[in-house]
Amino acid sequence: MVKRVLVVAAIVTGIAPGTALAAAPFVYDRELGDIARVTLVNAVSDERPIGRADVKRVYVRCYQDKMAFERAFEQRYGLPAARVVAYYAGGPDLHLRDGTCDNVRTFLGGRHTVYTAGAYAILLHEALHRQGVGIERLTSCLANEAVRWGAERFGFDETKALRARNLAFAYTRLFGPPPYRMGTPTCLSLTRRSEWPDHVEADG
Repeated sequence: MVKRVLVVAAIVTGIAPGTALAAAPFVYDRELGDIARVTLVNAVSDERPIGRADVKRVYVRCYQDKMAFERAFEQRYGLPAARVVAYYAGGPDLHLRDGTCDNVRTFLGGRHTVYTAGAYAILLHEALHRQGVGIERLTSCLANEAVRWGAERFGFDETKALRARNLAFAYTRLFGPPPYRMGTPTCLSLTRRSEWPDHVEADG
């Protein structure tokens, strides 16, 4: 049985202390970081002793606009960022486009579409990298399945949560690069036999 508590979370964007909004290319959304962490706790069965202290904290950078996100990515990697929606570059920070952050908030507000469920899965995907899950298609699988448990955790019934998970799978199927895709039946078979902590790499 997976941990499920029906609580609706308010989504509030926080700004890093001492950072001027006009000058910064991004803001830290503290609530999205907390949501990612809580979701990963709830994606693990009650039989497994895991709590928030066992999940590494994440800080979500929501970039102010398309240009700010792409400039930061291209300066870091020397590669074009047009098709990148989020990335993890080590440490506690997750890097998300402004639209991706907006779509996660929209999802939690109750609008479930391929894009909003996909955005929630993207947030969880990068949070799983922070935990030490490395293989992309495995990370996508675990993130998509976690959408279900996160949806239930934040107040949606089982039917809506399953639909949200399926929308997240659809997003990956439609828009994910081949290395990020795992067939839905294969993924569900895997998640019936294991949970994300089983896939954390030793040096993660």
